[in-house]
Amino acid sequence: MTSQQKILQKSKANHRWTFGFTYFNEPHKLEIQMDTWSKWPGNVDIFIVDDGSDIYPAKPLLENFHLEDWQPTLQLWQVTRNIGFNSHGCRNLIAKYANTDCIQFLDIDHVMYAPDVAKLKQMKVEKGDIIHHKNYNEYRQQITTWPGHLNCYGVHKDFFWEAGGYDESFTGHHYGDREFLDRMYALEHRKIKSQCATSMNREGRHGRVDNRIDKTEYDPHDDKFFKVPLDEDEVKKLVADAIASTGAAGPADMGKVMGVLKPLVAGKADGGMVSTLVKAALAGGN
Repeated sequence: MTSQQKILQKSKANHRWTFGFTYFNEPHKLEIQMDTWSKWPGNVDIFIVDDGSDIYPAKPLLENFHLEDWQPTLQLWQVTRNIGFNSHGCRNLIAKYANTDCIQFLDIDHVMYAPDVAKLKQMKVEKGDIIHHKNYNEYRQQITTWPGHLNCYGVHKDFFWEAGGYDESFTGHHYGDREFLDRMYALEHRKIKSQCATSMNREGRHGRVDNRIDKTEYDPHDDKFFKVPLDEDEVKKLVADAIASTGAAGPADMGKVMGVLKPLVAGKADGGMVSTLVKAALAGGN
């Protein structure tokens, strides 16, 4: 039995994952991602860090997309200064503020389609696991050999920080990814070759390489969030308000309540959780 099969055998539930992306001035690649994300299942968090885009920032692109039809939750952070090629700091930011234990890192030009996201959600990653995927190169029309692309991997958040996170002194250079993975590999771990795949759509990196070394700047209290996920208590309050406003008296009125809630929770809360809370509230006559 493979390592992946053992993990799937232990884990029957759908686990919540954060999918982390770094973006910089490449709107066509973000649009491809958004179209893909719109087909993803729920119980998934998408975390985008805009690395100081000065021509095509991510926020206006996302605001023009029909997020009300999405099942995943999405948050956008904006690095406050363009300090050069800074994916290392952006990934540290994702790992620090992700709301889940499991994080899947992907480059903006690597696409993961809905069936593979569903497979990944079945995998509970333990501390010390590093998940690599097959990689389909859309330009070469072929699957790469294991372990797939260097930057696309799944990992437990605690293990990410046990390895020290990315070294931000590599800001402005392209070598920090390999250095960090070497540190993770030096610790006790299991490399897992998953049956998921990522699809690479790369015309060539338009990086900004300079010799300035600085730290990622961000302020979690500024308006960095595009959509902030709702916690269970917040959803319960919305459910109670929706029941009160519709006069719902029992399970037969669930459709009316969900009709009120849908625009309030779209992209901010898992649909399954909302339905469960509504059913429980209506069953209790609340």
